[in-house]
This record gives sequence, C-alpha cells and structure tokens, in this order.
Amino acid sequence: MNLSASKTSKVTVKAVEEVVMQKKASTNELTWMILGGEQFMANEPVSGLDFLTASAEGIPKLSVESLAGIMQIPMKDMAVLLNLSYKTLSRKKRTDVLSNLVSSLSIEIASTFAKGLAVFEDADRLNRWMHKDNKALNGQKPFDLLNTPTGIKLVNQILGRIEEGVYS
Repeated sequence: MNLSASKTSKVTVKAVEEVVMQKKASTNELTWMILGGEQFMANEPVSGLDFLTASAEGIPKLSVESLAGIMQIPMKDMAVLLNLSYKTLSRKKRTDVLSNLVSSLSIEIASTFAKGLAVFEDADRLNRWMHKDNKALNGQKPFDLLNTPTGIKLVNQILGRIEEGVYS
C-alpha cells in the first residue's frame, strides 16, 4: 500500500477516511496513521509487536496530538483519557517522549478508534456513536470508557458486535 502522501504531512481525518473507504489498510496501519505515520514510527508496523516496542520506548507528544485531531477532541479531553493533568501534557514539547503507560494507552485508544473507523467508515458517525449513551454499556458513553484498558476492551467488544451485525 502506498500511504506516502499521508506519511510525510500531517495526517488528517479525511486522509484516514479515504484509506478506510478504499479498504486498503489493516487496523495496525490505520493505528499507525492515526498516531502520525512516520512522525510516530519510521516504518509501518508489521505486527502488534512493533506497537509494543513503541510503547516501551515511549511515543512522542505529537502522536497524542495527532490522535486527538483524528478523534476531533481538544487536548484537554485527551489529557483526561490518558489520566494526565492538562497542565502536565501542555508543558511537554511535541517531540517529548511520554511514559510507557501513557504511550501504551494512547496506542490502544488509537487502535480502538481505527477499528471504529473500519466499522463505521466515517469519523463523524463514529464520534456520534462514541459520545452517545449505549445500552450495551449500561447507558455509558463508549468515549468515557477509553481511559482504562478494561474500558477499551469493552468498547472493542461492542465494535466487534456491530461489525458482525449484532445489535449493540
């Protein structure tokens, strides 16, 4: 797959949606794009182990900025998802590396969002779903669960059910 145009410039919602609509990317590749492409990791990931290595080394703040941009949320909300104070996050330079736990959570959120984009094929539809009370989650909004690994797992399960055509 040739994502070179997306790799070298700022990744946009439109660019990611275009790749989703063409069904040219795996969830790993979409996750890589959402986190900033080459600015996040020099090469496209071959497997989930590449993300494990990236989280262990720490990802740059600019990847979190890219994720927030694709999710269409302010950095203040991103800080809440990452269990950081907004002041701490805003003080970091774009190239500063985040802790391995914050990096891992960021990658998992990006992966969940990539899966959601593959299911809904539209960022606006996905965002509406993310911010709407969900009966399968006892009336909670999927977005509000993205701040813990357990919540992310639940959101991924619901997305999987939707993908399979099960009412969720």
